[in-house]
Amino acid sequence: MKTRTILALVVAATLVRPVSGRAAVPDLPPSFMAAKTVFQVNVGFDPRIAIAADGVIVHRHGDKIESLGPAIESWRREGYLVGRMFFADSDAGNLYWTGKWDGRPHPDEVERNAKNEVVQCEGVRPYMLPTEGWTRYLEEMAAVSVDAGAMAVLPEEPLAHVNTGYEKAFQALWVKRYKRPWQAEDSSPEARFLTAQLKNELYIELQRRLGRAAKARGDRVRRRISFVIPVHGLYSNIASHLVAPLGTSLAIREADGYIGQVWTGPVNWALANYDSPDKSFFASAYVLYDYFVELTVGTGRKLWLLADPVEDDPNHQWAEFQQWYRHCLVAKLMFPEVDAFEVMPWPERIFLPGYTTGGGTPAPESFRIAILSAVQVLQEVPRGGEWYYGPGGEPAPRPTGGIGIAVSDTAMWQPQKPPLMQGTYGLFMPLVQAGVPAAACVAERSGDPRYMARFHTIVLSYETWKPTGAEMNAALAAWVRRGGSLLLFGAADDLGGAAFWWRKAGHASPLHHLLAELGIRGMADGEWNVGRGWVVRRGISPMRFGDPAVAGREYMPLVARAVQRAGPESSLTLPGAFCMRRGPFVAAHAVSKPATITGELVDVLDPELPVIRGVRLPPGSSALYRDVTPIMRGMSPAGNRPVVLHATHRLMMEDFRDGLLALAVRGPALTPAVVRVYRAGLKLQSAEARDGLGRQVNVETAEDGPTVRLRFANDPSGVTVEAKWKKEE
Repeated sequence: MKTRTILALVVAATLVRPVSGRAAVPDLPPSFMAAKTVFQVNVGFDPRIAIAADGVIVHRHGDKIESLGPAIESWRREGYLVGRMFFADSDAGNLYWTGKWDGRPHPDEVERNAKNEVVQCEGVRPYMLPTEGWTRYLEEMAAVSVDAGAMAVLPEEPLAHVNTGYEKAFQALWVKRYKRPWQAEDSSPEARFLTAQLKNELYIELQRRLGRAAKARGDRVRRRISFVIPVHGLYSNIASHLVAPLGTSLAIREADGYIGQVWTGPVNWALANYDSPDKSFFASAYVLYDYFVELTVGTGRKLWLLADPVEDDPNHQWAEFQQWYRHCLVAKLMFPEVDAFEVMPWPERIFLPGYTTGGGTPAPESFRIAILSAVQVLQEVPRGGEWYYGPGGEPAPRPTGGIGIAVSDTAMWQPQKPPLMQGTYGLFMPLVQAGVPAAACVAERSGDPRYMARFHTIVLSYETWKPTGAEMNAALAAWVRRGGSLLLFGAADDLGGAAFWWRKAGHASPLHHLLAELGIRGMADGEWNVGRGWVVRRGISPMRFGDPAVAGREYMPLVARAVQRAGPESSLTLPGAFCMRRGPFVAAHAVSKPATITGELVDVLDPELPVIRGVRLPPGSSALYRDVTPIMRGMSPAGNRPVVLHATHRLMMEDFRDGLLALAVRGPALTPAVVRVYRAGLKLQSAEARDGLGRQVNVETAEDGPTVRLRFANDPSGVTVEAKWKKEE
């Protein structure tokens, strides 16, 4: 293929959406929801941060259309699907509460603590109460987003602090909602629960109105507008005393999807609030991602999972970020139900100079290359997958699925005993640390028998959350009668309030009500057959399961018995590692036992993209590989000729004919591209490259056994490489 022909293909590719796989698609999809990969920025197009993803999310909270429109258009011109994000929870720029928006200050609508202090994010913007005025301000922002050309509106972080509610506007809303005098959230567990419940309801209504406003504006300008909710996870919110609609957000019919915002910060916040010698960063990341999967699976709503290579905390270095990013990346690839990702927010902090991140930016070149390699994986990885056995049917036993840990938004509403995550993580961590893919059972979905059929065993403690109504307990009881195994742990806590539904129904606690629904009398420990199912009650608190000895004696044997009773699994398997194959990719984490992966593997997180023959991961390590065994062992027709094994960043085109391998790669400027090529027994004669303007680009080559590594400068408009081959003498 001639160089000019290849260049024409690359130029054409820059005019359309970058796509997954290895060829461009000549049509721009009509919806932001078509984006498989997205990233988030606060600036207009910059070739140094032009990650070759499908979509970009322009933030720029509070921008007027005069500046927002050009920023959105700058990315759209480069072929990206463009959404617009703004804060739902805080007043960036201090435009609303100071009166700059409508000429009237709103000091009573900012969140205030018991000392009447304004609660701020990073000391620069106040958190807001979702009042009528704040909602109207954001509705205008949603409409401006559409007018500026956005294809999606994404109000970020619809969350509030539970230890606020002292503002006068909230006190009035409390009286209107509960028909009783306002109570400070710290006056009783009941008052805290009711405070958080009201904040949750206010944010549900806020999101509904923003979704309607965005879609109505889209109808007016004859464009389909998507409404996506980017939100933090349940467990990090508990640890941070935050409340946000998660399970309860399923009532927001205007929502088309979510971004599950998981990164180093939330993972560590939750982990820091769990006291156990047997815990890990990976396990915490795993359960945070899992929650979003369980929230959305089977709902028809799209989910993008986020992994941030860095965070804003200035007290960490690049080496720490690199290790944490590896764990997050591998953890989110353990969920075959999800194949869409936010590959990073704020690439400015990684690729541009002038930031304090990690000790100074840009990030080390080796880390930047590894990130772009990971983005290529996220672009290609298919939906679906299976637990990895290796080519010969080994090495790891299949982990036991179908075990659910019941959770609810109300875990954010009630006060938790410190350490704040002890009760919730006490049920998850002993299983995950043994290699068991325990999953959240989202209680707000308990009324859906199809969803509940995902589980044959459910573990429940009402110490850490409370059902919002009798229907949750009725649904659990019906699930048991259909054959499920239910394990009940902990005390019969009722938060000491007379306002709750179980008191009005004549029960001392929600656990008393559940046992009555199951036909079980009394609160003593015991085991019962209920319908075709099985129920076990133990009064021991799950907070004690952070002690491995207690978990091994009191918890894990009961889970094993429950699995055996419920089926379809015959026993609880504890592989001590997670290994998932998705298409050609293998993601692995060794928890308590080494993980063995066989075959010819490209280490995609090594900036050199080396090919290794098998690997044995030590406990505590995460890794991501492209399995190229079929190519390199002659089991695939692709192995009969030189072929790209893996590339950073985005392989847009690949063609081999008449001894010439032609390929095109797109990526951000100033970060080198690396391509690993299988030689197929041929000798590399020469390699030439040109950028999108036809200018020559230097190519470094290095042979390594049966492969060759190519390295050259990236270009957002594409770099084409022509590699000539000849038979070895």
